[in-house]
Amino acid sequence: MSSSSTADSEGSAPSAAATSGDGSTNDAPMTSGNDNDYPPMLEVIDHSGDPGAEQKSTELKAEANVFLSSGKYLQAIRLYSEALEYTPTNAIVLSNRAQAFLKVENYGLAIVDADAAILSDATYAKGFYRRASANFALNKFKSARKDFRAVCKLKPKDRDARSKLKEVEKAIREEAFAAAIMSEYSEPLSATYDPSTIAIDAAGYEGP
Repeated sequence: MSSSSTADSEGSAPSAAATSGDGSTNDAPMTSGNDNDYPPMLEVIDHSGDPGAEQKSTELKAEANVFLSSGKYLQAIRLYSEALEYTPTNAIVLSNRAQAFLKVENYGLAIVDADAAILSDATYAKGFYRRASANFALNKFKSARKDFRAVCKLKPKDRDARSKLKEVEKAIREEAFAAAIMSEYSEPLSATYDPSTIAIDAAGYEGP
């Protein structure tokens, strides 16, 4: 599991082309609206009660995974958003969209999705990993450390998670060291200066 890891590909095999009702192939991506509109609407319209909702979500996720893997992050975000209309609490789709948000450096929305993924499935390690990655990018090192530790607990053999945990712990130590140095240099003169230690030559003193 790495910060550059691709989406979870559980479900049907991904395909970059959409299929029209007559069975012909349509190369246009399954998106809604203008791809230049960003960020996309995150409000989920609940179609989870529709017939075949689970399958529809799986198909949309597979399409989105293709875009994510090819670096087309905005298209991926739109398709994951559509998939969530059919499975609003799907931890995998939420985590995958969080990964897409990480790729476009929208860390706040990545955290929102990661939070929802964790709420939906507290055993899904990628939810914690995505949130940790977003917080790490925002220099919220202690929050990131907490989540990387959770990943290591859920996936004890995950070398990448252990490596990231070491990185964030190093960052915490460096931040503490830098803060200590700044504190030392920013102390008021009264805290470091003792006038009573000044030596005065009484013999040559002509003042009052």
